[in-house]
Amino acid sequence: MKKNELEQRIHEYESELEQLRIQLAAVAEQEEERRRFVSSKEIIELIQKQTGRELNMSTIKRWADEGYLGEVLDEKQAFPALRTKQGKKRFLYPKEAVYSFLYEKGYLAPAFDVLDRVLLGPEYAMVMDASLKRGEFRYTVQIESTFEIKTGVKEANLRKEEV
Repeated sequence: MKKNELEQRIHEYESELEQLRIQLAAVAEQEEERRRFVSSKEIIELIQKQTGRELNMSTIKRWADEGYLGEVLDEKQAFPALRTKQGKKRFLYPKEAVYSFLYEKGYLAPAFDVLDRVLLGPEYAMVMDASLKRGEFRYTVQIESTFEIKTGVKEANLRKEEV
């Protein structure tokens, strides 16, 4: 192989690598944005997990048509860089609006109750309060060892007391 041909191939590979980096950045950005939304199927699964009730897609569609679930997006149009399942349209709804609606209807509850003993990192804490803010439950907890009160603790940062 001649030096010119080799240099040309290297240049082509570098260009291809740069294109792949750009695509990867687009996918990462859209995945982050997608986390702010929830699909009809995810809503049904969440309600089933929280309450044990089985809802169907027509209920979700009715709620969406009545405006309870916020702005409706088509997943393929809103997130073209992400792989989606083939077939029917998949609708997405803003998680903040959906969770607020489900909480008001009694379909969604915090994972921890007031006075539950939980772990926040390595420390034990007591749940003092829970509220739904920006589509996720946030807690006020009091650390047992120092009596320090922490507010705005995300549900994902808490674990049930290990028995």
